[in-house]
Amino acid sequence: MSQFIGVDIGTTRTKVGCYDADAGRLVVLRHAPTVVDPDPWGGRRDATRLAASVGDLLADLLADPAVRPDDLAGVGVGSVGEEVVLLAADGSVTAPVLAWFAGHGQQARAALGEGSGWADTDDTFSVFKLRWLAEHRPDDLAAARTFTSLADFVARDLLADRTAPVFLNVSHASRTGLLDVRAGVLRTDALPDLGLTTLALPDLVDSATVVGRTSGAGVLPAGVPVVAGGHDHMCGAFGTGVRAAGDVYVSAGTSEAQVLLVDALPDVVDPGLDTGIFVAGGLRFVHRATPSGRYYQAWHDMLYSGVPDATMWAELDRVVDQVDPATIDAGLRNLRLAALPMDVTRAHVLASLLKGLAVEAEATTVRLGRLGGVDIADVTVAGVAAGWPTWRRLRQDATERRLRFVDEPEATVLGVAVLAQYGVTGRADVPVHLTSTRP
Repeated sequence: MSQFIGVDIGTTRTKVGCYDADAGRLVVLRHAPTVVDPDPWGGRRDATRLAASVGDLLADLLADPAVRPDDLAGVGVGSVGEEVVLLAADGSVTAPVLAWFAGHGQQARAALGEGSGWADTDDTFSVFKLRWLAEHRPDDLAAARTFTSLADFVARDLLADRTAPVFLNVSHASRTGLLDVRAGVLRTDALPDLGLTTLALPDLVDSATVVGRTSGAGVLPAGVPVVAGGHDHMCGAFGTGVRAAGDVYVSAGTSEAQVLLVDALPDVVDPGLDTGIFVAGGLRFVHRATPSGRYYQAWHDMLYSGVPDATMWAELDRVVDQVDPATIDAGLRNLRLAALPMDVTRAHVLASLLKGLAVEAEATTVRLGRLGGVDIADVTVAGVAAGWPTWRRLRQDATERRLRFVDEPEATVLGVAVLAQYGVTGRADVPVHLTSTRP
C-alpha cells in the first residue's frame, strides 16, 4: 500500500507526481513553470522561491483523494544537473542560481583562457557558474560556506534536521566538473584553480541514499524518508528500466540526452562526450547532450506559433517522405536544408530539420557503441515528443536498431519516484509500457 513522491525540477517545468506501487503508475501529477528571471547572460533562478513553488505543488498533490498521506513511504527530488545553490553557514542562500543553459559559464570559461586546463570542459558545468559568481558577485561568494545542486537544496529543505550537513548526490556531482568520475570523489585541488578557495565541498552521497526524514512542519507528513535524487535524465533512465551496462537511453527534452551505461569508463573519451556516475548499481555512464529540443522550439516558433500540435503533426506526416534530412555540422551550430520542393511549405522545412536531428541521434548511438565496445541493438526513448507517431516514425526510419518508445510522457518524475522507492525499500518497479515499431 506504499506511495512515493517524485519531484522533477526541469528546465521549463517543475513537476511533482505520486507513484502508487500497487497501481503501478503515477496516480496524480501537478506542474508549474520553473521560473527564470531574465538577465543579460540568459537567465537566473531564485532557489528559495523555487522551493516554495515545490511546496505549493506538493500541497496541491496531497489534496487529491488518490494520494494517501499515511501511505507515503518516500520522496525524492531530481533536477537539471548543472545548476548550483550557494549556501551560508546557516543554510541560507547567498546568490542567484545561474540557469544551466545561460551564457555565464561560457563567459567564465573564456575568461580562464585556453591554458587554464578547463578549455575542454563543458561550459554548462557548475564550476563555471561558480567561477562567474566569484568574478561578478564576489560578496555573494564570500558569504557562502559551501554549495549544492538545485534538487539537493530542495530535498534538504524538506528535512526535519535543518542542521544536517549539506550534501550533493553523485549524479549531480557528475555535472559539476569537480568530480573524479573514476575514483568517485570530489576534487579539492580544483577549487584554487577557479578562485574558489573560500568554499568548502559538500558531503558527497550516493543517489538513492535516505538523507533524513520530513519535519511535518511543511506540507508533507512527519517522518517521510527523503531520498537523494539525481540528474533528471538519469532518473528517467532508471525509471524506464535502463539499469544495466550496455543499455542506452534517449531523453528528448530541451536538451536531448543520450546515455550509455558502462561498468567501467573507456580509457579515452571523445571530445563532445562526458562521463559520470549513474544513480544506481555502481555504474558509470557516457553521455552526449544535443540541443535538439531547443532547435526544434526555435523553428517551431517561427513556423507554427499558435498552431495546435495535432495540426502541425498532421501536416508533417503528409510531407515527411518528400524531403531529405537537413545536414547538421559537427559543432551543432549550423544546418543546411537540401532537396526541398519548389512549392515548399513550412511542413517541408520542419520535417527536414527533424529528419536531420534523427540522423544526428543515430550518429551519436554509433559513437557511444564504438566507445563502449558494445553492440547496441535496442535504444529506449522517452520524452513528450515520443508520444507523437510521426516523431517515432522519423526516429525509427533513421536507424536499423529497435527503438523502444516510453509511453509515459512524464518518465522523469516517475523515475525520481521509483528511485525513492529503491532508496527506501531496495526494490524498484519498472512501471512503464514500451512500444516498439520494429520486432
